[in-house]
Amino acid sequence: MLPGIFLVTIAAYCGGGGGGNVGSNVGGSATLSWDAPTTYVDGRPLGDALGGFKVYYGTSSRNYTHVVDIGKVTTYRVAGLSPATYCFAVTAYDRSGNESDYSNEVSKEIR
Repeated sequence: MLPGIFLVTIAAYCGGGGGGNVGSNVGGSATLSWDAPTTYVDGRPLGDALGGFKVYYGTSSRNYTHVVDIGKVTTYRVAGLSPATYCFAVTAYDRSGNESDYSNEVSKEIR
């Protein structure tokens, strides 16, 4: 991962139980949403260079055991989660494959 390519912040609400800013907790799922970056960290416009996003998650902080490349969508529902507390982060990547640092991390307890 290349540091400082983009800045992605997960900007969602927390729905029922757990901490952080993760969406609904229905049937072992969590919904994440965020705003797409418009510039590189150095201020240059991103333009149409955005390639997409990856969602990372696992059951311990900054130790993600799952990654899903979701393309250019800015909302993603992680389903099929067993009971545990999950930590989530998102990265952005450009069409050249340069990937950002992880976003802020959010967590959600699945019961």
